[in-house]
Amino acid sequence: MSDPETTVLTAYGRLDRAALTQLQSTYDTSKLLHAVEQLDRVVGNARGQDGLRDVLLRLHGMAHAVVNGAGLSGSADEESLPELALEVTSEIRQTIATLQGWVKLIEPLETLQATH
Repeated sequence: MSDPETTVLTAYGRLDRAALTQLQSTYDTSKLLHAVEQLDRVVGNARGQDGLRDVLLRLHGMAHAVVNGAGLSGSADEESLPELALEVTSEIRQTIATLQGWVKLIEPLETLQATH
């Protein structure tokens, strides 16, 4: 059972008192709202016209034609397959960096877990 002196009961469960005190003086909860705004942008960019979804489909068509000998899908006058692959991996890496930033933002809240 948790020691009442080292924990505090809140509306969202029993929390580690020391961690809560630390976060109350250092944690900026508004950054979570910023993460929500970033999420809206990431999802919008992924699903929008010429977004990651469309580019991945275009990359599939190019790779399918080159690797599997399938018929061309789309114009061959655009960027090359390696150029498009580089564009896709760059965008994915940017998204991963954003997600990793969210993990770092949220991890301090895990310290609130009261030990049993």
